[in-house]
Amino acid sequence: MSVVPWIPSPKIVVEYLKHALGINREDVVVDLGCGDGRILLEFAKSGATTICIEIDRTLCNITEVTFNIHGLRDRVKIVCRDFFEVSLSNIEPRPTIVYAYLYSSILEALSKKFEEELSFCTIIVTLDFPIRNWSPIYVKHLIDENNHSRVVWIYVNGISNPKARLVEGRIVDVNKCVEICMEKCRRKLFMY
Repeated sequence: MSVVPWIPSPKIVVEYLKHALGINREDVVVDLGCGDGRILLEFAKSGATTICIEIDRTLCNITEVTFNIHGLRDRVKIVCRDFFEVSLSNIEPRPTIVYAYLYSSILEALSKKFEEELSFCTIIVTLDFPIRNWSPIYVKHLIDENNHSRVVWIYVNGISNPKARLVEGRIVDVNKCVEICMEKCRRKLFMY
């Protein structure tokens, strides 16, 4: 059982991601350690199917009640388990975006899981902490409502991860990876 403290994501981050990623009804968003589900609720309001993976039963219940109150219970699947024990490759429909506001050490432990279990072109978003040895396609600095600096790291599985950047034994330029992302993933990102 992994223990990660729940720290809510700031509103400005949620709003930024909704627009920058162009969240819509085609998306399936997984939040690893979703807490009270506030990120997923906003994405569900934009039409996305959402999946909350949260170990704390109380927070799972809060997420369920919140989605019920907003009439969006059909837009969320709640998995009340340790995210290390959940196979991301078995999630249906397949995730298009994974959000993780977790410490660097946890993200590093998850990085192999991301590489092995997520589909090519799955977008991975982390807040405040990068995934060690991965190359983000975009990094955004924001100031939250409490005047704290926040950093949003955006990665693409199959492009940002170390394994993907090795072609014939040599590392591929990250800018080339971004071009490949836009071409192969057929997803328009609104980075600003």
